[in-house]
Amino acid sequence: MLFILGRYFIAMTLLITVSFQLIARELIIGGIPEKPIRYINKNGHPEGIDVDIIDAIFNQLKVDYKVAIISSSSRLEQLWKTSNTLDMVFTYSYKKWRTKYLIYPSESHITTQYHFFILRKNKGKIKYNTFEDLKGLKVGMTEGFSYTPEFLQAAESGIFYVDKVPINDLHMKKLLLGRIDVVPLPTMVTLYEAKVGNYRDEISYLPKSVKDKPYYNTFVKTSDYPNVKRIISQYDQILKKMKENGEVQAIFSKYGIE
Repeated sequence: MLFILGRYFIAMTLLITVSFQLIARELIIGGIPEKPIRYINKNGHPEGIDVDIIDAIFNQLKVDYKVAIISSSSRLEQLWKTSNTLDMVFTYSYKKWRTKYLIYPSESHITTQYHFFILRKNKGKIKYNTFEDLKGLKVGMTEGFSYTPEFLQAAESGIFYVDKVPINDLHMKKLLLGRIDVVPLPTMVTLYEAKVGNYRDEISYLPKSVKDKPYYNTFVKTSDYPNVKRIISQYDQILKKMKENGEVQAIFSKYGIE
């Protein structure tokens, strides 16, 4: 009897230990660096909008997690396609082919927008409802960048003058110097860079977006993290509440995005 109880005790101890290990394992989230959405700060720690939102949600769920910043988007894609190294991936737009590998939650946490940026002194002078409103203006474009078909058609038709550069970073220097009148840029990133660069008061952007698309923190189908379906459901509930009560907007504001 004692022997049986002893075996039972040992078995129960092992079961508890294994269960604890499953529960205690860190959930691994991968993403590429992109300020202010996610990046490694000067202290070597992950930081950014994505990280703050995940931290708020997983603190409530009492889920331990680790952020892995992957320098290459192709390497990141390879990881969630071919291994179970990652449990989640930061900030993807919805594409049907990705659903073979990733589970999209119901709630998006970011809508990535592109707006036309102008000098603040030109606010009210330059408007954009249709591309015809930009007639005769100098508009910045980045070579090889993905623009909407409507924008490209307007550029090719000669409605406005196109000023092409090889990288996005050159546009702001030209805008601040008055060498271009308007330029479509990613709104969040541009506002953050303006805050860091101390020229936020010199620029503004036109209200109507040129392009916008919702983005999601996705869950990897090959992940062996326990209770993923329950976590996704609770993730959606908490994120929805955070959007409704202003917590998500407060995180955006922290990074200079109003």
